[in-house]
Amino acid sequence: MTLMNFKSFRTVFTIAASSVILISGCGSDEKVPETKNDTQKKDTVSETAETKSSPGKDFFYMKSSSNNIACADCHGDGTNSDRPLTKYFSDIKGADKRKSTFLGKISGEEVKKTAGGATLCWEAYMKMKTPMTPEQIELLNGYYASLGTGDTQSDITYETIALPQKDKAKLKTEQAEILKLTGDPLKGEVLFKDACVTCHGENASVKKVPSILEDFEGNTKSITYNVRFGDGAMPFFKLNLLSNQDIADLSAHILKINGK
Repeated sequence: MTLMNFKSFRTVFTIAASSVILISGCGSDEKVPETKNDTQKKDTVSETAETKSSPGKDFFYMKSSSNNIACADCHGDGTNSDRPLTKYFSDIKGADKRKSTFLGKISGEEVKKTAGGATLCWEAYMKMKTPMTPEQIELLNGYYASLGTGDTQSDITYETIALPQKDKAKLKTEQAEILKLTGDPLKGEVLFKDACVTCHGENASVKKVPSILEDFEGNTKSITYNVRFGDGAMPFFKLNLLSNQDIADLSAHILKINGK
């Protein structure tokens, strides 16, 4: 997928005052949200996300033309809890106030410079070909600020073996432990519909991802690898949100569907 260059971005701004819905805009065939003048920005920041739209919010919701993923598909802003993946990934309230993100991989001034780590998601998960522009980073930071901090803490901590670097020894231990568990395919089906169907289901909204319910060539070890480490556009899941038993249940469902 290609990204509009800055000149194109400014041209769209002069044509329209509103923008099309992302972190997680996009290719040359997409409209990228426009920046407003300083006075308009101040007014936008004072508006609540629950009732008002803004260029920053539009950017947060805009779909990638590469794989149809938006920031809002995985990260909550207080208004999109109907999207099942938001319960598995960090929300954006207070993201502009955090001292670090990605468990310290990004810290200090780099947090704002990367829009709370959104620039990493932009390339890794949304598969953007060119970096996020300073204007787009400003849009996201402005939207974060408009949401306030709510009850969220400034820094989010969680358990994972994927950061700050992949713990391959721990992965092998978990794979062995999960193989000893008896998976329940019925529970796995429920989990699959909740955590996986957005990308891997029959009517998945995300493009260019493999259907693991058709001709799946993997096994429980490969499923564990993808859940714990992520792979390509697939993010890793936190340890406390998908347990070893959950992975065993998911594997039982997937393998059963595929006749294994």
